[in-house]
Amino acid sequence: MERGDGVAMVDPRAPRFGQTITAVVLALGIVFGQPVLVYALAVVMLAAILSGWRLDLYALLWRRFARSLVEPREMEPASPHRFARLMGATGTTLAGVLLLAGAPLAGYAVAGLIALVAGFSAATGYCIGCRMYKGVSFFRRLDVV
Repeated sequence: MERGDGVAMVDPRAPRFGQTITAVVLALGIVFGQPVLVYALAVVMLAAILSGWRLDLYALLWRRFARSLVEPREMEPASPHRFARLMGATGTTLAGVLLLAGAPLAGYAVAGLIALVAGFSAATGYCIGCRMYKGVSFFRRLDVV
């Protein structure tokens, strides 16, 4: 959904839904020692980013099953949430690469960190990646980055 000025908007509950999925899938992968869950999540997240958000399994699940329960009261700009998702995808991909490279301790440690951040964001609504986006935006406005 877009505002009249072309800024993409998102129901603020949708990112929390995705953060919950991320945290649960990564936690299951770690607890049960199943790197395939980390790989699959990295593929799902990268597909969304690389397709320009057209192949977004999280959004599909949100629209199909969860959104219909309660209509949103307000919408938020999607950019900070997309940046946060990019950070999560980067960490999850790094975890997958480390697991494939034969470094399970490092791979699961990175996956655990991503699961903790996603779980914290889902539980509290305080999106760490969104805060990082605002910091980067500040530096972009100053032409530092």
